[in-house]
Amino acid sequence: ETREETGVRAEFESVLAFWHRHGLAFGKSDLYFVCLLRPTTREIEADPVEISDARWMPVEEFLRTQNHPMVMHAMRAAFELDNGSEDSLEDSLAKLRNTRGRLKPLVEI
Repeated sequence: ETREETGVRAEFESVLAFWHRHGLAFGKSDLYFVCLLRPTTREIEADPVEISDARWMPVEEFLRTQNHPMVMHAMRAAFELDNGSEDSLEDSLAKLRNTRGRLKPLVEI
């Protein structure tokens, strides 16, 4: 999906979370997975049929603009992010960054 929608190639690292909902559109179920990927290319070529926008951004900006409950749950659970003020979010993220500045999940999957 990542490559199809954005043109970005990535390698799978782990599943962070998933959910299963019943009775959605057309009476069908929905499986939704949130995965940690490592990009192997950086150039974005968004498919306008699939998505309206794609861009790289710092995790802090993503979390400030994100409102999907599953994505936020996965980020908070996998990275044990603080639910409080922006200062506490920044502190949580700083503790999780490795020497290259990348977030690392709390548990090995």
